[in-house]
Amino acid sequence: MKPALILLSGLVVFSPTVLAEDEAPVKTSMDSIAEKQTIPCSQELRQLARASLKKNPHRMLSYSSESDDVHLYNALAVTNYRDRDSHVTFHGVKNTSGTCDTSVTESYVLQTSCADARHEAFSKWDFQGKLTDRTFVLTSKRIAGKQAFLTEQFSTLCLVTTRQVVRT
Repeated sequence: MKPALILLSGLVVFSPTVLAEDEAPVKTSMDSIAEKQTIPCSQELRQLARASLKKNPHRMLSYSSESDDVHLYNALAVTNYRDRDSHVTFHGVKNTSGTCDTSVTESYVLQTSCADARHEAFSKWDFQGKLTDRTFVLTSKRIAGKQAFLTEQFSTLCLVTTRQVVRT
């Protein structure tokens, strides 16, 4: 079954109820960058970007457009969700054993207190501790190596930063 597109007042909306299981894999800006230049940990970064960005609209800027930097790769994406935008940073580096270490860090603001955010969005995460008096750290039960940092802003906003480190 092909994805259905619905045009509403000039907006293109994907209907999730008609998406097929056998559709083509998600293509992100990381795929486009990797097709144009050689980047370290290309496959790992592409997989991480697909898992992180999914089908959400985004734009990505690579730190360097040079193909000769074989040590560290960095790119920042701005991605759009229905209720907010976020900054997503990807890193990839070949380690001394020749395998790749990659990470993704995402930051966004929720228009609620961090206590409410903890209860609503992070209720299934384990409390790891407090980094400061306004920042607490959570650990994902589902995704190995993923943490969330929730920092109270003016008692009405919550700055959320998640990070995941993947070692291969």
